[in-house]
Amino acid sequence: RCGQCKKLLARMGEYTELQIKCSRCGTLNHVKAASLELSPLSDRGTAASLLPRGANQRY
Repeated sequence: RCGQCKKLLARMGEYTELQIKCSRCGTLNHVKAASLELSPLSDRGTAASLLPRGANQRY
């Protein structure tokens, strides 16, 4: 999150360090991951895998 306005900027995935400019307030944020452990979000499937079978088919 942005240190100035608290807008969510990115989720730390495979990166251990990230420098990103906030699109809302323009603050340049430098973020380091607290640890190299995988986030619980990485254990979840994609949004499509959460849909019932056949729900994403177009007719």
